[in-house]
Amino acid sequence: MAILITDSTSDLPLAELEAQNIIMLSLKVSFGSEEFLDKRTITNEAFYEKLAQSEDFPQTTLLSIGTFQEVFDRFPEDDIIVLPLASKLSGTYQSAQAAKEMSGRDNIYIVETGTTSIGLGLLVQKAAQLNREGMPAAEIAAYISELADRVRIFAVVNTLKYLVKGGRLSGMQGFLGETLHIRPVIALLHGEVHNVAKARGTKSAMQALLKLTDQSDPIDTSLPLCFGHTGNMVLLQQLIDCFPHLSSAPIYSLGSVVAAHAGPGTTGIAYFTTK
Repeated sequence: MAILITDSTSDLPLAELEAQNIIMLSLKVSFGSEEFLDKRTITNEAFYEKLAQSEDFPQTTLLSIGTFQEVFDRFPEDDIIVLPLASKLSGTYQSAQAAKEMSGRDNIYIVETGTTSIGLGLLVQKAAQLNREGMPAAEIAAYISELADRVRIFAVVNTLKYLVKGGRLSGMQGFLGETLHIRPVIALLHGEVHNVAKARGTKSAMQALLKLTDQSDPIDTSLPLCFGHTGNMVLLQQLIDCFPHLSSAPIYSLGSVVAAHAGPGTTGIAYFTTK
């Protein structure tokens, strides 16, 4: 079996990853002068609390070349597959590539996933399944690279405050949006965050999200999918109620990458589209 590596933005629980012998490398998350190791010295739930209380907008630090070199050196004879967050969202992918080049090895496979959070988690889970089934590392990497184009994350944002703090909306847009109870639907597509719909009120936003998955990007139910949230279980249940045939899908809390920009109360779904 190959060695499978991902980063903490995949938003899979650490215990779940360790149970499958998947190596998770933690990005650093900072609030001002306070610095944490994502998923190790700060949980998602504690991150939400800090996010709501802190005046500082959280920053994440990419994984260094040295971090990848150290892990690669631990497995000098093994095939290695690395599934980092999208290269458009972080330099972590570039760090992994640089470490591979410095190693001089041709049995390390760095996959451009084009996603993060629970979308990345789905790719990691699929790669782990193929690895257990004995598929060669090169074939797993090629398959996951193709599958990555079909990953979709759609989420309803419950407050515009953090989109303003993160610079995605102006202060005036945020003020008017909150006044009118606007709830955006955001999508992570091919490594970029897009505002794909907006509605007045959460219920209308949920229906807009459902319409997008029904018409624009239909769900392939033969592949893994999951729901995600940033701490509001009521809104999460409202979203799940829109997909009664998917109610048994696993639920994960969204970590620092999505939560920092979308804020508390965000809820979403990650899945693969049909071909």
